[in-house]
Amino acid sequence: MKTILTISGLDPSGGAGVHADIKTARAIGLYPASVITSLTVQNTCSVTSAHSVDAEIIKQQIRAVVEDIGINCIKIGLISSVDVADAIVKEISRLDVPTVLDPVIFAGAGGEIGDVEAYKKLLKQVSVTTPNLVEARSFASTKIKSADRLREAEELAISLNKKYDCDVVITGGELSGKDVVCERGKIYTVSAEFSPVNIHGTGCVYSTALACYLGLGNALEDAVRKARIFVLESVKKALRPGKCFPVINP
Repeated sequence: MKTILTISGLDPSGGAGVHADIKTARAIGLYPASVITSLTVQNTCSVTSAHSVDAEIIKQQIRAVVEDIGINCIKIGLISSVDVADAIVKEISRLDVPTVLDPVIFAGAGGEIGDVEAYKKLLKQVSVTTPNLVEARSFASTKIKSADRLREAEELAISLNKKYDCDVVITGGELSGKDVVCERGKIYTVSAEFSPVNIHGTGCVYSTALACYLGLGNALEDAVRKARIFVLESVKKALRPGKCFPVINP
């Protein structure tokens, strides 16, 4: 069994973050090792705050796992401080495995919880990043002016690919279900059935599924398609454990 190392935040309501990572990895057939970067205060209705775990502890946790278990792929999620990003960069730079960064800046249930400057450091160290359109705008050097969101996403993907030297997948929540991919300068889209309902945890599940499929040896385009299908099926099985947003169910 191959292993994914997930480095992400804790959602105490169980819908996103490390819970979603673990459920996704097990459903696809990988063994999940997990390091928690941030303790959040949230439920299915809202996100109140995010509190970073000490960077030195995160560094030691990653090192302990890597020294013991063979890692086949990495997924990085919520990062709330530059110190944490620096610690992660130092540890993952030693590993030659597919690494997916899901920049969680604004939580789907509301609230800004991620650190843009921290993500900029990580973007230079990963294989693929999966921002949504709003997050992609946060990393662009200049504002892309276009009334057409799809065209804007394509230009942003190309810009980020050139700037950070990683492949880019701008996920389709604001693009009517189309994922815009820039792979080594080549632009293409991946489309799937789209649900306009706000489902808690979709970004976490998508990025973890993408990392898993890359870790299993899939090419990026195949991995993107499989991850999109996996998310679609997980959305169809969504649960409503709380009073507000439904939760994705991998």
